[in-house]
Amino acid sequence: MEQMLTKVVELRPEMKEYEKVQQLFSRSCKFTIEKIERIQNPYFWQAYQIKKQEMDAKNGSRNNERRLFHGTASSSLNLINNKGFNRSYAGMHAAAYGNGTYFAVEANYSAHDTYSKPDANGTKYMYLARVLVGDYCAGRVGLVVPDPKDANTTDLFDSVTDSVAQPTIFVIFNDIQAYPEYLITFKK
Repeated sequence: MEQMLTKVVELRPEMKEYEKVQQLFSRSCKFTIEKIERIQNPYFWQAYQIKKQEMDAKNGSRNNERRLFHGTASSSLNLINNKGFNRSYAGMHAAAYGNGTYFAVEANYSAHDTYSKPDANGTKYMYLARVLVGDYCAGRVGLVVPDPKDANTTDLFDSVTDSVAQPTIFVIFNDIQAYPEYLITFKK
């Protein structure tokens, strides 16, 4: 018998956890939230934590992790919930900063119909993910990994962005560098 690895837990609106996710979403996005679900996959979470420990050791004690948004279509939910984000689908929409998985600082960016494509009922989907951005550099078309930190090293940047000074988009190239922590279901 196959064991279920992923558990999807719907949060109740009166929960503090729900309120925190709602506040992050509503900071830039005024759409109506229908529900918020926590995605629980212990094996995938463990892989993410190992990658986080590696990045923390490499980059020092500063915060390498951000909570970022990723809009998606209903057809991708089962795959993301069970397998995480997959960079092999990179370039399906925009790939201006490289062929990786894209995340936005603000929910309103990920809420665009291009990224969170509405289903037949007009329902849209977005993840609030934990993303290991670490040390980042400017991205560009065609990147398949971040640039090296120095010309004579194999030490690469951890991610790329649209603007090093004021990032609004981050792109990662390693699938275990992001964990789909919450799924937000919403409507315009």
